[in-house]
Amino acid sequence: MKKLITIMSLAFIGFTFGQDEDPKFKVTGSVDAYFNANLTSQNDEGAFDDYSVFNDDSGFSAGLANVTLSYQGETVGFIADLAYGPRMDTYNPGNKVNEAYMYWNVNEKVMLMMGRFNNWMGYETLSAANNFHYTMSHQFTYSTRNFNGLVAQFDLGNDFRAGVGVMNPAEVTTMNDSGDYSIGAGITYKGKTGLSFLSTQSASYYDFKTAFKVNDNLNVKLNAHKADFGVDDAFTGQQWTASQLALVGLGAEGFTSITAYPQLKSSDSLSWGLRLEYMMLDDEADTTVFSPTLTARYSIGDFTIIPELRVDKASEELFRDNENKLDKGNAALILAAVYTF
Repeated sequence: MKKLITIMSLAFIGFTFGQDEDPKFKVTGSVDAYFNANLTSQNDEGAFDDYSVFNDDSGFSAGLANVTLSYQGETVGFIADLAYGPRMDTYNPGNKVNEAYMYWNVNEKVMLMMGRFNNWMGYETLSAANNFHYTMSHQFTYSTRNFNGLVAQFDLGNDFRAGVGVMNPAEVTTMNDSGDYSIGAGITYKGKTGLSFLSTQSASYYDFKTAFKVNDNLNVKLNAHKADFGVDDAFTGQQWTASQLALVGLGAEGFTSITAYPQLKSSDSLSWGLRLEYMMLDDEADTTVFSPTLTARYSIGDFTIIPELRVDKASEELFRDNENKLDKGNAALILAAVYTF
């Protein structure tokens, strides 16, 4: 699976300070499309899923088309990731720019970057080409996704890296006329284990992740994430996005998500993966949601076919059944295709 250049490869993951290679300008990108069939809810008459913002629509649809322009020099460079499509509209509404930032390798130990970039929390990013699973976790859906600001990253030696940033409030993507800012920081060890946080006035986010290899064909990633929306502050946090507003509308002031990602490579072209997410809402009912997702990826060169079965099971009635009545669960079958270049 071809990896596009994203903030996940630069921030807190293992950026190579002081590039020795000749400057390179690259154009990469991806195109994806999918078919979605709701198995336990209606596929017509405007059927909808109250909780998940992804599994609303059935039938065929384009997902995302994105082009990433990048220049990687010895000391300076930039990333410009332009994206268009329903996937962008859902998770990054009102924007056509997923990422646009510049970086400067001050020396072998320090790198500065400024602009708009994907966050470093969790394992998922906007582009389907960079994720194993096609649908998104609830952690990705309801937490922060993009930052705008200035970040400094440091190579501490002994396989430790750290970063600190000053940014607009979470999800404020263009003008910041509130006078408020957020502060984020994180540290990683060997690029596999990391702890980070973001504090933006009354809202805060904490993230821990680690990964380990069982053998050459089996690996497991783990992620724990806690979000406090700061609903008493009408401006800060992500509640200004549609997905956050939906969760706040259910009476939640935050959530905790614990997710395991076991992945098995059965051949050079076929891999299998599970996403086991358990989510606990900070609401009066202490609502929980368990969302197992089984995914296969079959690659033919730069073309990948992704069949996926997703199940969401909640302790409260958050979904719709085949009669469009409130229910505690939802299941969907997705067939997606992704081409990278």
